[in-house]
Amino acid sequence: MNKKLLFDELIDQLGTQSLARLDLNIFDLNSYGAMVESAKHTTNTQKTIKQHGDNPNGFGQSFETLEVGKENIKNTYYKTGERSFTTDELADIKAVYNNEEIGGKYSQERKENILANYSSEEIKAIAKNEKLMKYATTNHNLVDVVIIDKNGNITTEQLKAVNDNIFSNKYNRYFEGVDSVRVDENAYNNAKEKLEQAKLNFEKHPSEKNKETLKEYEEKFSKLKMGSNKEEAGYVKGDKKDKNHTDTNEPMKNALKNQAKETLNNIHQTGISDAASVVLSTFASGVLWEIKDEFLDNNSQDFSTRIKRIITEVIKKGSDSYARGASFGMIDGLVTIISQFFKKIGGQLKYLWTNIRNAAKSIWNAIYSYITGKITNYAELIKTILKSLFSAVMTVFAVALEAEISNKLKLILGETIAGILSIGISIFVCSVAVILFSKTIDLTINAFFGICAVANMAKQRREEIERVYDVIMPKMMENLDNLEKYIADYTINLQNMGETSFNELQNALNKENYDKANQSIIKLASVYGVNDLFVTREEFDNFMASDESFKI
Repeated sequence: MNKKLLFDELIDQLGTQSLARLDLNIFDLNSYGAMVESAKHTTNTQKTIKQHGDNPNGFGQSFETLEVGKENIKNTYYKTGERSFTTDELADIKAVYNNEEIGGKYSQERKENILANYSSEEIKAIAKNEKLMKYATTNHNLVDVVIIDKNGNITTEQLKAVNDNIFSNKYNRYFEGVDSVRVDENAYNNAKEKLEQAKLNFEKHPSEKNKETLKEYEEKFSKLKMGSNKEEAGYVKGDKKDKNHTDTNEPMKNALKNQAKETLNNIHQTGISDAASVVLSTFASGVLWEIKDEFLDNNSQDFSTRIKRIITEVIKKGSDSYARGASFGMIDGLVTIISQFFKKIGGQLKYLWTNIRNAAKSIWNAIYSYITGKITNYAELIKTILKSLFSAVMTVFAVALEAEISNKLKLILGETIAGILSIGISIFVCSVAVILFSKTIDLTINAFFGICAVANMAKQRREEIERVYDVIMPKMMENLDNLEKYIADYTINLQNMGETSFNELQNALNKENYDKANQSIIKLASVYGVNDLFVTREEFDNFMASDESFKI
């Protein structure tokens, strides 16, 4: 490989390693996790509708599922580290982990719901958390939702979608027993109005009773959280108590809408992320290449020409990369959808994909290039995949190398300068390592495919020989049998004729009939293929008198 191509590879790899070091890569996006949570919310909604859809007030359960789903999507998207569980869900997780029957009419559906949403590793981690398991009770009499933060701290919540006054005494036990009470939007606004009215009453009539009422409302309101509109959970307004106030189509429609939104957002952000990384990398490597071309290779060109060339390349590669990244986002979405159909292994499938996503992205980039024709053969495809995987490994190694270099340099140069230099050195070292590895891969793959080519030629030659053998050998064997028969017949015939001629010769000599003996000799000779003997004396005399040469 010539020096220019090697330099270009090094520049490209420096850009890739730099972007990875600065966290400008696809795997720091939070849209994927939010999409997975939206799929879990859809699965939970399906289970809730089946379990509580016939209940006239089943919208209350749907409201609980809706709020937990929304919170988990939001917290995952913004990486807050918080995770919400319903107490019913924790009870089901505990039963699945202990391999116990959940019980009830919908036991199997509840079990499959857990398996669709969580892997065995995740189920184990949740079931082993004593703080969470403290609330693992179906139909808990006080707590509806348990929230655990990134430090393992627990907060509890009660959810209420009500039409009456949330400040009434019948709800006191919830305000006293949980950390917060989440109500629907309408109930929250009503509570806010009642608090404002209590303030006005106290201002107009500052009695002890109004003071106590205001204090009570303020304390309760401080624990209130506003949730969604209960119509989103399927609430249908009606005055009759026996009327079914639950529309199961509404929560399902909203769950699917949320999942579609998060899936499209992930596809878009994955494409944007890939494009942004490539744009920055292409711009950086382009600038370095133009500087080298101008000052080291002494190829003088107008500044505007160089800028135009860089921008053209950036736009081209950026648009291609957006399509590549977006297509990978579609694979993300496909995995989550498949996991919803195959509920018994859905959790494991999502867990597996999440853990191999990093490597899978490198492989997909190579496959995408192969599909679009940028890579034209299998050898180049394998080389690109291996190089991408190794590059991803080196970005992790670069962090450790950077820390090691920084510790050595800061003793000499100070912490600030050492920190900057260590980043640059680690990026350069890892970039060179990737280039050297790729050259080793080139040699190995080329040798391997060379061996495969020779082996393939040998295989083809062998197949050709086998075809010839299969066609010719049966005929040869058939001819061999005929030949053996012919030889045997010929030998017997020759032997018989020879014996006859010898007997005739012997009889002629005994009778001193030399003409007869001569004929017997001629006949015997002809049996063995000798046909040029003199038959009569006259032939012999004529030959001797001629000028012909005598041939033996």
